[in-house]
Amino acid sequence: MEVIQSEILSTIRFINHGFFGRSYSENQEKPKSLNVSFEHKEDTQIVLRNLEKIAHYFNKPASDLIMLNQKHTDIVHYINLKNIDSYRFKDHDQILPPKGDAIITKQKGILIGVCTADCAPILLCDLNSECIGAIHAGWRGTSGKIIENTISKMHSLGCEHIVAAIGPCLQKHSFEVRDDIMPNLDRRYVSYNGGLFFDMQLQISEKLLKAGVKTVSKINIDTFSNDDYFSYRRLGRESGVQFSGMVIN
Repeated sequence: MEVIQSEILSTIRFINHGFFGRSYSENQEKPKSLNVSFEHKEDTQIVLRNLEKIAHYFNKPASDLIMLNQKHTDIVHYINLKNIDSYRFKDHDQILPPKGDAIITKQKGILIGVCTADCAPILLCDLNSECIGAIHAGWRGTSGKIIENTISKMHSLGCEHIVAAIGPCLQKHSFEVRDDIMPNLDRRYVSYNGGLFFDMQLQISEKLLKAGVKTVSKINIDTFSNDDYFSYRRLGRESGVQFSGMVIN
């Protein structure tokens, strides 16, 4: 499977990270879906196997992979050994973990991540305290407080040298604004080019820096125009979601 890495995060020796796409192949077979959404049409067991494949990439069992029930909230979860069992994937009746859109941990070996399909995955790492984070930020979360809340929580944990990487997401030239969401957007990031277009990636970057992140890098891959990625805007309800995550070695 093809995994994109951030140049800035790749220089940090105590972590491993990756931004995954929509497919993988085995033994040169036709590429298969790497969807990680339980709300998609795919069978639950297929999704669980996909999560196992992703965890295996990080040399981890699927039980060490932590995601949230993402609902475009401003809720941040801090994961440690005392509470991790309440976040682990179990049987089918307990698939959905707690609601939230950002995860932070200082615990080695816990693979944290978010799933996206046009929204931006943001991976964070503090260079000194060995604390990591993952944020799911679409236009709702970006317009809200998910970024500020996450960085504030990391600061409260002693993080003072945070770096961030914004993964593949809907780029400005593909993000034409619909009338119904326009009132919710910061107009400083909306420009006219035959239509109104929103620069979500730029707003995220500036919010991260304003919140106290030292360095922000951006992977300029557009999920809408690149068929290697799931895109809700391109595929509609047929779209799955891809995973982005990080672990402290």
